[in-house]
Amino acid sequence: MRWSDPDRDVSRAREIALGALEAGSLRCAWTARPLSRNTLDIDHMFPWTAWPCSDLWNLLPAHREVNQRLKRDRLPSATTLFHAEERIGGWWEQAYLCKSESYLPEQFLHEARASLPPFSTDASGDIFASVCLQRIRLRHDQQIPEWEGGL
Repeated sequence: MRWSDPDRDVSRAREIALGALEAGSLRCAWTARPLSRNTLDIDHMFPWTAWPCSDLWNLLPAHREVNQRLKRDRLPSATTLFHAEERIGGWWEQAYLCKSESYLPEQFLHEARASLPPFSTDASGDIFASVCLQRIRLRHDQQIPEWEGGL
């Protein structure tokens, strides 16, 4: 038996985000700033350093400056998460849940069920509520520094 470290893979989310850019516009999940190929980063909502999880629900389009300089390895505060709820849910719907011809909705929901506290329906609002509970657990159990958002 050997321990296998999880992969920090954001390639699928990046590919989907680039497709969204080509099809129209894409905004930072945290600040609503418009994104371009040069400013697009894929952020782990809950920092990889604290919780190595590259599930689709945890990967968000973010402005490179926000991801690399401002948020970095910090946990979004409850207020920051609350203010980003509509953008996060919109991203989940656009990128994963409304893809009826692909495996993405099933993968997204399977990953969310496996790694988040239980949620009652497959609606993005219920999944978001579960994300908020997980944020509380991570903050309490690991004392991860919080990011208050801004910009």
